[in-house]
Amino acid sequence: MLGNSLQVAFDSIQLTTPLPQAYSFGIVAKTAPGQWITQLVWLFGDGAALSVPYCCQSQVSEVRYHAYAQQGSYTVMIVAFDNVGNSGNAIVTVNWTVHAPEYLAAGLPMIASLFLVMVAVAFWKGRSSRLMLGH
Repeated sequence: MLGNSLQVAFDSIQLTTPLPQAYSFGIVAKTAPGQWITQLVWLFGDGAALSVPYCCQSQVSEVRYHAYAQQGSYTVMIVAFDNVGNSGNAIVTVNWTVHAPEYLAAGLPMIASLFLVMVAVAFWKGRSSRLMLGH
C-alpha cells in the first residue's frame, strides 16, 4: 500500500422522516491525483451494508438514505478504496430516541376543555327540555 492519501468525510447527516427513523448521509471521498476511487462500502450499524463500485474519479460525492426499524444508537461507517490499495473511512453515530409528540402535550388541555363544554351543553339541553315539559 502506498502512502494513505485517501480521505473520507461525512459532509451532511440529516433526519428525513419521523417514523420509521430515516437519515440521509452525504460523504465526500478523495484520493491523490492520478489515482481513482474504486469502491465505497456503507455499513449502517444495524447489519445493513451496501457496496458501490466506482471508476476513474479521484473524488466522489454521494448521498445515501437509510431507515432504521428500531430506536437505538447506530454507528455508521463509510469505507473508500482506491486503485492502488489505499483505504480511508469516516464514522458517525446517530441516535434514534422516541419523544412524545409536542402536539399531544399541547393538545391535552384543549381536549379536556372541549369535553367539559360538551358535558355542560348536554346537561343544559337536558335541563331545558325538562323545564319545557314541566318536570
